[in-house]
Amino acid sequence: MHQFEDDRELEARGYKREMPRQFSVFSLVALSFSLTCTWSGTGSSMGISIKEASAAGTLWSIPVAALMTFILSAGVAELASAYPVAGAQYYWAFFLASDNYRAFASYMNGWLSILGWWLASAAACNFIASLILSIAYLWYPEYQSQNWHEWLVYLGIVWLAVALNTFGSQLLPLFNRFNFILAFSTLTATTITLFVCSRNNHAPAEWTFADTTNETGWPSNGFAFMLAVSNAVYAFLGTDCGAHLCEEIRNPAQNAPKIILYPILIGLITAFPFACACMNAITDVDAVLNTPSGLPLIEIYYQSTQSKSASSVLLATFAICFFGCSVANGTTCSRTLWAVSRDNMLPFSKIWSKIDPTFQIPLNALLLSGTVISLYGLIFLGSSTAFSAMVGAAVIFLQTSCALPQAILLWRGRDNVLPERPFSLGRFGPVVNFLAVAWVIFLDVISCIPTELPVTKENMNYISVVSIGLTSIVLLIYVFSKKGKYLGPRMPSEEIGLDGDAIAGKEGQEFGEYETTDCDKDPASFNKE
Repeated sequence: MHQFEDDRELEARGYKREMPRQFSVFSLVALSFSLTCTWSGTGSSMGISIKEASAAGTLWSIPVAALMTFILSAGVAELASAYPVAGAQYYWAFFLASDNYRAFASYMNGWLSILGWWLASAAACNFIASLILSIAYLWYPEYQSQNWHEWLVYLGIVWLAVALNTFGSQLLPLFNRFNFILAFSTLTATTITLFVCSRNNHAPAEWTFADTTNETGWPSNGFAFMLAVSNAVYAFLGTDCGAHLCEEIRNPAQNAPKIILYPILIGLITAFPFACACMNAITDVDAVLNTPSGLPLIEIYYQSTQSKSASSVLLATFAICFFGCSVANGTTCSRTLWAVSRDNMLPFSKIWSKIDPTFQIPLNALLLSGTVISLYGLIFLGSSTAFSAMVGAAVIFLQTSCALPQAILLWRGRDNVLPERPFSLGRFGPVVNFLAVAWVIFLDVISCIPTELPVTKENMNYISVVSIGLTSIVLLIYVFSKKGKYLGPRMPSEEIGLDGDAIAGKEGQEFGEYETTDCDKDPASFNKE
């Protein structure tokens, strides 16, 4: 499909192209792979999964998480093919929901996506800061890291990612391709190094592949394994980024599903061997779980190589690859904010919806994301437990934002609301959507359960408190600022008809002037013509 045809389709949906279509399929798959960063995400949370379900639980939780994420993302890919607009979840919720609820469903799902991306970005930047300080601790054991030390490093990472997204905006496709190749090279080299260096002193195969003993205090190893699976989901988080960047690629209806699904398969293929190498290298589990640096991965590297230099090099390259995740997070956050602001969803939307003419990016939205993520980091100064709960809520918000449109789809009937699309789940659609919704409900519940017994104020799981608190703030913004004013995504009246109230509201001028027509009120009708 030629670019002008993509632009015409976008205009038919109510928007003019403002971003250059500079990404190829490979460069966006590379960006999505850098963002999900599955093998790095697995390494970052390895200590938690070992404690929850030992080595075997750590390994086998990865394919389970990959399978369920693939099912959820398959439904997302179908919606991205049906509605290739950068707003993604908030846009889908609007056009799938009934007239009475579409504006509210769109508003809430948009905020779930935004909050999820902000929290996920904070998690990535914080872990990179921990990696850097862990290398310092390895060489200087007397060094006592303070929370404010980590926050300063965290701050530098956040704004370096913002700077690269700004001044290197036109080089982002090249940067992501480079990071993709670097990540594969680093992963291969690290996996081989761990296997070779530990060939004469490694963990028993029975422990590596069969032991699921948990140290959480929960009496059931099966339940502890499910905790490990919920932990492994973090390594596959962010598969919807391809939907948010679909306006920057040609033929998005056909290519966006590839960008959403391919990184999950690549992530599984890369993360599982890496996890096997790490588990095989462990000779002292207690030292891994109680490392003074607070980072189990560096202890695993050191137990394998018995060299501070080798461990530092492996961890430094790991951190560089993980930094690519922070850059990709910044890219996706800015596009998500910009897309929803085009329709007046956020306070001061006119500011965040502007495209900078020099850098050709939503610079204001990017700066807002950097500022909010920086402020998130301040929570770490007061309590690392509270900060962990903030970033843990990222799983709930992002996964729920992907499942909610699929729940609406099931409720209203797929054939009644879905338009024609290049990527279709066909007869498997209802099953995929049902499994995705059921999985996310289960995941939301289990993510809020304490991971250790007995529960203390230090190990208490505050994710439910954070999730309810942030959702309440969003609801208050809606009630006092956006109710009756936020009308949802726009659509030219000659292409699609909405009910009169949705079009002729007081704030209608903010979206342009629409006139109602006699065409079908179902938003899918335009797409089926």
